[in-house]
Amino acid sequence: MIKHTTFKFLFLGVLIALWISGAHPGSSPGPAVLQAAPLPDNGVIVYQFHRRFRCQECVKLEMMINEALKTHFPEELKAGSLIFRVVDLDEDGNGHYEKVYDFFYNTVIVVDMNKGKELRFKNLEKIWSLVDDKGVAIEFIRSEVAAYL
Repeated sequence: MIKHTTFKFLFLGVLIALWISGAHPGSSPGPAVLQAAPLPDNGVIVYQFHRRFRCQECVKLEMMINEALKTHFPEELKAGSLIFRVVDLDEDGNGHYEKVYDFFYNTVIVVDMNKGKELRFKNLEKIWSLVDDKGVAIEFIRSEVAAYL
């Protein structure tokens, strides 16, 4: 029979192994989202930027953005004039986004594209204060994206 102390160390070892492997709640990549489509020459891109280790709010926000876009802009998504991209800033080649869009940490950016060039963008940093009110957050996302479409 395993002693109580041995069990605690075994359990702790499993937790540490899961943490190191990245298989912990804070690193969830979230749901599969509409990322496969190429960037539009004309249209809108909604980026959600995050770090490798994600908090629950970050994953929750990703699901709300996905829901807002699928609910309110299904035709634009289908046509490819609206794209949702979730970007891990810690992956090689993604560090430049912080300079391009002038932000420091996790955020949501809406970008207006015209003829392959970015005309304007907006940092939706206010979304973090709305993450605990799904209805308000989804409406905020809808209105901000609609203003760019």
